[in-house]
Amino acid sequence: MRRAWSLIRTEPHYRREAFDAGLQRLGYQVISGPPADPRPGDVVLVWNRMAAGQRAAVIAERAGATVLVAENGYLGADREGRQLYALAIGHHNGRGRWPEGGAERWDALGLTVEPWRSDGAHVLVLAQRGIGEPGIAAPKDWARKTVNLLARLTRRPVIVREHPGRLAAPRPLAEHLAGCWCAVTWSSGAGLKALVAGIPVIHGLSGWIGAAAAGSDLAAIEAPVMPDRLPMLRRLAWAQWTVGELANGEAFDRLLSAAREGESA
Repeated sequence: MRRAWSLIRTEPHYRREAFDAGLQRLGYQVISGPPADPRPGDVVLVWNRMAAGQRAAVIAERAGATVLVAENGYLGADREGRQLYALAIGHHNGRGRWPEGGAERWDALGLTVEPWRSDGAHVLVLAQRGIGEPGIAAPKDWARKTVNLLARLTRRPVIVREHPGRLAAPRPLAEHLAGCWCAVTWSSGAGLKALVAGIPVIHGLSGWIGAAAAGSDLAAIEAPVMPDRLPMLRRLAWAQWTVGELANGEAFDRLLSAAREGESA
């Protein structure tokens, strides 16, 4: 029997039971904890790639097993309020890979893409916690250094939105986006939501999943790019799944089929 080691936690909202059920539907024996002796054909499922997840992923990759990386969904929830979870082969936040399809999956989300905003006053810096896979997580002091650089590039007010995970009662993102000229992010989900809301975004992480719809040069803060966002959003839609699609095995079947095809190519 094929084996799948799962490092997904059960609390507070990770829906470990849905991840396990989906893998079991495909015939995997699900084992909790880090992999002991992975082999080609096995799967190691981690939440992000940090600490124990990173160690498990490295062990799995050296043995030829497939690493699947889960995280909170890029856009939070669909129009029906169903929680979405990101899932990709190897890495997260655009650095991994996943099979893409057509426009139908994005269309089914039912989310409205607002027109690009042509006015606004302040620049919003979206601070992050700096946790995650080495090389992908936001660098230490990224927000502070970004604010200092922006002070030399624009006279606009610069507002820092602290990561909500650091605050007892965070303000809704929509309040920070109201009257915003441009948002600056390393690689956050808040940056993706800003793009959907029509706010131009400048990002720091090369290969970020939202990069095709955003700029990467802070010096362009007074004339941020406003490309077509739909190609990026349609691609992103194939990298996140509902709890039901995880539990019935659809998400895992699609990704693992792509992983096998990649190995045989």
